[in-house]
Amino acid sequence: MFYIAEPMDVACLVVPNFHVALARRDDPSLRGRPLVVGGSPDEHARVAACSREAAEAGVAMGTTLRRALALCPKAVFLPLREGLAAAEAARLVEYLQGSSPAVEVIAPGHAHFDVRGLAQLAGMDGADWLADLHRAACELSGLPVQLAAAETLFAAHAAALLSEPPAGSSAKGQRSAEPLPRPVLIARGQAKTFIAHLPVEVLPVPEAMHQRLRLFGLERAGQLAALPFSAVQAEFGSVGARAWQLANGRDDTRVVPGRDEVRVTEEAELPAPTALSEPIVAGTRSLLQRALQRPEVRGQSLRRLDWRLGLESGEQVTRRTVFREPTNDAARMLFAVRGRIERLQLPSAAVSVGVTLSGLCSEYGHQANLWPVGPRRWHELLESVEQLNARVGAPQVFRVVEVQPWSRIPERQLGLVAFGP
Repeated sequence: MFYIAEPMDVACLVVPNFHVALARRDDPSLRGRPLVVGGSPDEHARVAACSREAAEAGVAMGTTLRRALALCPKAVFLPLREGLAAAEAARLVEYLQGSSPAVEVIAPGHAHFDVRGLAQLAGMDGADWLADLHRAACELSGLPVQLAAAETLFAAHAAALLSEPPAGSSAKGQRSAEPLPRPVLIARGQAKTFIAHLPVEVLPVPEAMHQRLRLFGLERAGQLAALPFSAVQAEFGSVGARAWQLANGRDDTRVVPGRDEVRVTEEAELPAPTALSEPIVAGTRSLLQRALQRPEVRGQSLRRLDWRLGLESGEQVTRRTVFREPTNDAARMLFAVRGRIERLQLPSAAVSVGVTLSGLCSEYGHQANLWPVGPRRWHELLESVEQLNARVGAPQVFRVVEVQPWSRIPERQLGLVAFGP
């Protein structure tokens, strides 16, 4: 890594393994221990995140929690705190938006942002300005924030992911006596030189291509960059062509700021602490109806529901539901989440419930019946078909029927016969 005090174009801020980092920030005793985030091993769910120690035991994202327990019996299993993760990620993004006019959110705890001319406007050296931003982000979140800047997005992204985590990242509210490292800055025109020494796994291509590159003896991005473009494209197609361009420091990707997402949140205290599903479902129904009456979403369809339950112990149970089709019907939303509520095994009584609706979009169109089904309409249809046949002199409307469904020739399986009574 090297540090250059030159104006940069774009920067990348990332908190590696965001959910694990959050858990260790709030409970320092979890450091160094294998962690699995996603729920209890007896739940029918999958791993949402895992620590490096658990990954070395064979655990990976998407693994069932029961399988994760078998692979790593000493792992600590934690619930997926989606509400907390979203709030902490939003705080980081809000801070970046106060410093840069263009911020693109890639994932929770991962964002790209434009830094062109910002240091000059502040009357500071570019490296010092980024170092101040880096330090403030670490202190704001208490997380191991990593920051890098470069001329291209891919170079900044790769440098941020491979940089050392801040030495001062500790439990929230605590500071280490060791100074925070400065951001990694890739000098203008040096992206190719920097990327050349990185392992091929840093390239954003499918895992199968990483394996094939290794089989060909290509371990570093620079080795791929040294090959003829035509040979790489012929072997790997468009994905290989893109990887060759990135390995050569060529990247025309730009920061694309996201639109402000409409989110409506409703919360309420339960009448009394309870572990029964009925009052929790009733409270959820009331909150959904109230949220859908808010002016910002009234008459609109939504795609996501974030549901949370506050417990007497201070813990919070969260569940996210993504609807198969956007809807603004409270009954449909409740139906999608009710089964998950009823299957909950709460460690303590619930005292509050909350919902957040997001993913505003247009509703899907549905094909309705041409006319109401009934004997009268059926008789009208038959009369219309008979009039059409009489006018032309031959059957004009047909229906599909099975003729030889056992036949191995598709043309013999079905046939057309004249439509009629």
